[in-house]
Amino acid sequence: MKHKRITICFLAVLIANSAIAAVYYVPEEYATIQSAIDACRDFDTVVIAAGRYSGSGNRNINLKGKPITVRSTDPADLQTVNSTIIDCEGKGRGFVFYMGESADSTVAGLTITNGYGLLGGAVCCYNNSSPSITNCLVTTNSAVFGGAIACANSKTRPRITNCNITANAALVGGGGFYLNASSPIIKNCIISGNLAPNGGAIYSHNAGNPVIVNCTITGNVASNSAGAIYCYKSSNLTISHSILWGDTAMNASEILVGNLGAATSIRIAHCDIQGGDQNIICDTDCTVDWGQGNIDIDPHFVQPGHIDNNRSYVEGDYHLLGGSPCIDAGDPGFVAAPDETDIDGNPRILGEIIDLGVDEVIVAEVKITPKALNLTSSRDQIRCTIQLPSRYDIADVNTESITLSKEIGPSEKIGPVWSSIDEEAQKLLVKFDRSKIQEMLQEMLKIDAEDEVQLSVSGTLTDGMEFRGAETIRIVRGGSKK
Repeated sequence: MKHKRITICFLAVLIANSAIAAVYYVPEEYATIQSAIDACRDFDTVVIAAGRYSGSGNRNINLKGKPITVRSTDPADLQTVNSTIIDCEGKGRGFVFYMGESADSTVAGLTITNGYGLLGGAVCCYNNSSPSITNCLVTTNSAVFGGAIACANSKTRPRITNCNITANAALVGGGGFYLNASSPIIKNCIISGNLAPNGGAIYSHNAGNPVIVNCTITGNVASNSAGAIYCYKSSNLTISHSILWGDTAMNASEILVGNLGAATSIRIAHCDIQGGDQNIICDTDCTVDWGQGNIDIDPHFVQPGHIDNNRSYVEGDYHLLGGSPCIDAGDPGFVAAPDETDIDGNPRILGEIIDLGVDEVIVAEVKITPKALNLTSSRDQIRCTIQLPSRYDIADVNTESITLSKEIGPSEKIGPVWSSIDEEAQKLLVKFDRSKIQEMLQEMLKIDAEDEVQLSVSGTLTDGMEFRGAETIRIVRGGSKK
């Protein structure tokens, strides 16, 4: 009986703590983010209104070991995240964690920019601190090590999820992340357009066990080695269900596994890596465990990012097109947690199998008529039939969301001029203006007489989940037969 009374008392304390948790509003009640945090007790929340926050009290923010949440008004809304900005003005970091923070210490739904530090331009975690950082945009920060985020110390294990780590720079290593003897979990993150001499995206060394899951790592640049990941000296990295594509370096465009004082192993499974295992440089006594399900096929992003003429990174759209080989390419035995989502908040598995990268896609079967398109013809509209997988109801399609575009390169999106749902056959029929499609193709392509082109059709269901499908049609000119 004594044990039962203790259990009941413990539960009562938890319920009481939950009931009295307070919410502190910035700037309505507190002028700075730090002053609101200082007023918090365990399990309280700081809510930050949209706006730009700078100056003392709004940089080098310290949760002081408290299990509290610091967030925007709606961390799941991209527009809210983009408009709730911590501007460090080059005078410090956004957040620093060194007082033993746990996973209950959470930062969510913020943009952190213009930060600078020796370790971590935007965020630094060390001294056994393991906070949760989610739904954040970390961009245009710089540091000596870890342009965006640095993690140090063997018991430092932050969980970084659903974040966009873009256009950060490091003077020595890790344009996106610097991991020193730490074991973070980096999940559902886009790591793109970051710069460093070594490890354009990630620089990891000394004994640790970092985990990278369902990330899209692309467009990062190293002036020396490892455009994506530089891993050495017993930093035993695990990568799964991720895409590493389009990164560049003088030496090892994607991954380098080094032996500088200690052998290193890296485990890779169910990933799309440009160049495959032949593109990984592995030093003597180091190991690459090339597991099952790895591929080397263009992932077909909606729009890859690129470096413009001013040497600035132009962010891409890293959703997967309907014909992507990364769709349903994960571990067939993987079972997602009930609340697990992709970077957009969609359920982590929308098809039969988990997708690679940050994006989950409902793959629709798309049939376009005619199969051969004469660019000079003025005949009737282009017809398209859309059918969803059996687990989805065609009546749930938001017909106003449907668009057609060309998959390769920048493309305008064309909406239908007519649509009709056949619930009995579970099919949706839409028609597109033929002249608009012909004009799009003529302007964007230098098409020879018998070229083929893949057209992508996308849309959303009434609950916001996206579907995409694609079909290849033949392009003919002038008097060519249809």
